[in-house]
Amino acid sequence: MPQAVGIPGKPAQDQCTACHQALDEPRLQQPALQAAEDIHHRQGITCAGCHGGDPTSEDPEVAMDPKKGFVGKIPPQKVPEVCGSCHSDAAFMLRYAPNIPTDQLAQYKTSKHGLALAKGDGRVATCASCHGAHGVLPPSDARSPVYPSRIVETCARCHGDAALMKQYGIAGTEIEEYKQSVHYQALTVKNDLSAPTCNDCHGSHGATPPGVSSVSNVCGTCHLTQREAFDLSPHKDAFAAMEQPACEACHSNHKVLPPQDQWIGVGEGQVCGSCHAAGDKGAEVAQALFQALTGTVERMERVRQRVEQAERRGMLMDEAAVKLEEAHQALVLARNEVHTVNPQRVGAKTDEAQAVLAKAEKDAEAAEAELRFRHNGLKVSLVVILLAVVALGLKIREIERRS
Repeated sequence: MPQAVGIPGKPAQDQCTACHQALDEPRLQQPALQAAEDIHHRQGITCAGCHGGDPTSEDPEVAMDPKKGFVGKIPPQKVPEVCGSCHSDAAFMLRYAPNIPTDQLAQYKTSKHGLALAKGDGRVATCASCHGAHGVLPPSDARSPVYPSRIVETCARCHGDAALMKQYGIAGTEIEEYKQSVHYQALTVKNDLSAPTCNDCHGSHGATPPGVSSVSNVCGTCHLTQREAFDLSPHKDAFAAMEQPACEACHSNHKVLPPQDQWIGVGEGQVCGSCHAAGDKGAEVAQALFQALTGTVERMERVRQRVEQAERRGMLMDEAAVKLEEAHQALVLARNEVHTVNPQRVGAKTDEAQAVLAKAEKDAEAAEAELRFRHNGLKVSLVVILLAVVALGLKIREIERRS
């Protein structure tokens, strides 16, 4: 197995890059041109670290002598072991990158990719498939194929190929579905690098589909309060008995769309109808949840319009705006409680929102009354002024006649 050669922290100097950069064939020249950017090369690891041979010799026959461990192009089946010869060695990694876990190869061997590779399938992803072979960049580099915002296109090289995926019993539509999700929008439009992408749910080196029992735990790493609420619901045991994935049953897996209050119910296009029918207990609960939420939303919109209208007409409505925000926060908590499927818990939060909205509505009413008073006062003032002008005009005429 080739071993790394070099001094930690110092760019590698070797004859391999010097010779290959002078070659005319792009296939052989390109790896050497990429060396300057390569994280391994910059840390003092020469080409021999992976390919073996003697990087100090100018003689090609000596430099690429099989007796000196030269292996040339590394076949896919050997790539994980070659990378693992360093990345699984804790003592070695301490010299170069002590923060990198040394169980990556062990994880890979348990992954769908690793298991298929062990069976001789050379088409599956290996280390080089995702990280590249030459010019390897750290994951923190925005140009790296494993930088968060580029993970999708990296996975899409294989998982976006429907013909290839069909051979593995995979739909091949997962990438396009993910691109319609709230997660992808957060990642690309809002540039939120914490938004989940492929490896956040499936794992990186130990990539595997989340099992039925693990879906809620995977989603719960970000959506903690929703998972806790779901654990209190009757759905938890029911879904487990039916071997139904928890979050995915209502929200889907890759095409996770922004949740809507209108989803709640058993009508056409409503998610509860996939299990419940009109007239059963579940439908009644869904209707109660729907009414509690939509009733609050409708009132909030009415109050907001009154507050904003008063503000546009010159009234100071800061306190009412704060109350509207408090009501919105209570509504957010109510929507979270929907995962408990408990009308009492949801109702407690919508009642809280309604109570705050009532106060904001009173503020709006008071502002409207003040505006009416000011408007009426202005009318009276205009009448008085008009009468004064008329009286003054008459007085002037009288004076003119006398003179």
